[in-house]
Amino acid sequence: MNKRTFISYLTESDRTYHFRIKLANMPEGAVVDSIETALEKYELKSLSKPKKTPIQEHPMDFQTIDNAEVHIMDAEVKYPTTADVLFNYLADSVGIPHKHLVVINKDHPEEIAREEAVKNVDEEYVPLLGQEHKDMEKSDGKAEDASGSFGDKFNDNMLKSLETRKYEFAK
Repeated sequence: MNKRTFISYLTESDRTYHFRIKLANMPEGAVVDSIETALEKYELKSLSKPKKTPIQEHPMDFQTIDNAEVHIMDAEVKYPTTADVLFNYLADSVGIPHKHLVVINKDHPEEIAREEAVKNVDEEYVPLLGQEHKDMEKSDGKAEDASGSFGDKFNDNMLKSLETRKYEFAK
């Protein structure tokens, strides 16, 4: 019987931990280098370049900050840690204010839902305002006559239906 040592189990379990780091109103360059240096404590495997979102009045995850752009980085570390511990460590060691930093697990359900929502917005939005009026279409693809929804014909039909109801209730 072949017994395995603890070291062999440890080397086979080369697990990494993925986090998403979000910064509001981040100055470029020096902060990214400081974050990279700070993450070396957790055996940083990779850190993506910051992706910048457009300026938003109330950015997602930063409800107390107005009119800010958010910089998003994905980090992968080998040393096991939680998002909360990493959040506090980065805020303290890099000097980022707590309200300007968010650290979340990359496989967190809310984060996955956000990514899916972004993927589903592939088609370009076309506003209806300012376009020619098109007849309403039914689900089978045929155009519906909208004249029965307004005008004299509609009013006559409505009055007739009210009159028949009046006789039904009188009985």
